[in-house]
Amino acid sequence: MIRPVTPADLPALHAVMMAAGMDPRSSWNRTTLEGLQESLFAPDSGGFVAVDGGEVCGCVSFRPDGEDTLTLNKLATLPRHRDQGIGAALVRAVEQVATERGFGRVLLAVSQFNLEVVLYYERLGYVQADEIYAFASPGSPVPVVLVKALQTPLQKAVT
Repeated sequence: MIRPVTPADLPALHAVMMAAGMDPRSSWNRTTLEGLQESLFAPDSGGFVAVDGGEVCGCVSFRPDGEDTLTLNKLATLPRHRDQGIGAALVRAVEQVATERGFGRVLLAVSQFNLEVVLYYERLGYVQADEIYAFASPGSPVPVVLVKALQTPLQKAVT
C-alpha cells in the first residue's frame, strides 16, 4: 500500500533510507530526522511511504523547484522488498502529484556514488539532462540530473 507520509512515519522512513545501502561518502547518509521533517513538511512538499504488513518498506519525497518542476528525492526500498515494483509505484505517486498540481516535469538527481540506478530511472521514462541540481549538497560531487516531461490535466483535455 502506498500512502502519504505522516510525521509519525519519520523514524521508519529514516530507517528505510539508512538500510538502502548508499555509499558511505554520499550526503544521503548524513540525513537526520530533523532534516527529513523540514523537507517533507515544508510548504508544497511531501512524500509517500510504502507499507507491507504494517512495516514501512519504501519511501519517496518531493518538493517544488520553480513553477514547472517537482523534484523527486529520497526514493528508497528496503533490500528485501526490492524487485516487487514498490519503487516504481512510489515514483508514479510523485508523478501523479506533479500532474495534479500542474507541473510540467519531474526532476531527480542521482549521486555520483549511486550511478547504477540511472538505468532504473531511464526505464521509468526519465532522461539525462544537462542541468544544475538546485538542491545539491555542498561539497558533494555534481549529481546526474534526470527529467521526465509530464502531460498536465489541461494538456490531456486538449489532446
